[in-house]
Amino acid sequence: MVEHTQSVMSRELRAAVDQVAAELRGQRKLSVESEPRVLGLFERFGAFVGRAFGVARLGEVSDEHVEAFVRASTVAGQMPSAATMRLRRSALRLLFRTARELRLVEGDPTVDLVLPSRTNEAARPLTDDEVDRCRRVCLHDLASTRLSVAWALGEATARTAEIPHVTFGDVDLLSGRVWLRGSAKTEPRWGELTEWGAVQVARHVRGLGNGERDMALAYDGSGNVESRRSFSSQAIRETLQRAGLTGDPYVRPASLTAWAGVGVMRTTRRIEAVALALGVRSLDAAARVIGWDWTTSAPAGGDG
Repeated sequence: MVEHTQSVMSRELRAAVDQVAAELRGQRKLSVESEPRVLGLFERFGAFVGRAFGVARLGEVSDEHVEAFVRASTVAGQMPSAATMRLRRSALRLLFRTARELRLVEGDPTVDLVLPSRTNEAARPLTDDEVDRCRRVCLHDLASTRLSVAWALGEATARTAEIPHVTFGDVDLLSGRVWLRGSAKTEPRWGELTEWGAVQVARHVRGLGNGERDMALAYDGSGNVESRRSFSSQAIRETLQRAGLTGDPYVRPASLTAWAGVGVMRTTRRIEAVALALGVRSLDAAARVIGWDWTTSAPAGGDG
């Protein structure tokens, strides 16, 4: 598994990866948000090929090594999504392109790697009945709140990129809301907890003795951005799987966000209210999330 490889590389491989990272930092070719993710992938790739294949120098990396890393299972032991594989491949292409510019390598073992295409179809909103089913399976183990807290935050419109960054200080149980800090694709905003979600978050808070204000609510690890997002995504996917919904190719973690957006649309009948609630930056984006055709009077999904 990619995330479980140790961060130990040979001296030569380490020097090459560090030189590429320094070049990218010096040229400011990475955004503040993407830098830790991309450089973290460089680090795990070096550790992966060193441990799995005994690669000691960057020039020894083959297309076989690249494909093995890109297709490696996640920290939860699941097959990586097409988006995850493409992110890994993109990072490695940057690594080898920069290494060639620095004359550290001659070839690029990523050029012939073909991956599944991204689907152009949006995730469909869950129905109310499906959400009820997911709530029930979240509570299969009353001693654990790992799935239920992540699901509750998802019901409040938190994306998988936002869930691991919610802290105890972000929760306002008296008002039934939670502060979401936003992401590359969403704006910071207050998310409204559902009645069920508020109960689960309150149960979790009590169970941990309220916790420090800056302590993460749903994530107790110390991984980087990719690992945190993977953890949250897996928690939502596991709930969907336990509820028997993953057989539908259009049911994904984003389906929970879409359900929340449909609820706002049903209540307000205003697409701008949906955009604000979801933290998206355009009315078109809000309509896409909830599967609403501008030529019709009602969004998809909803009451099951």
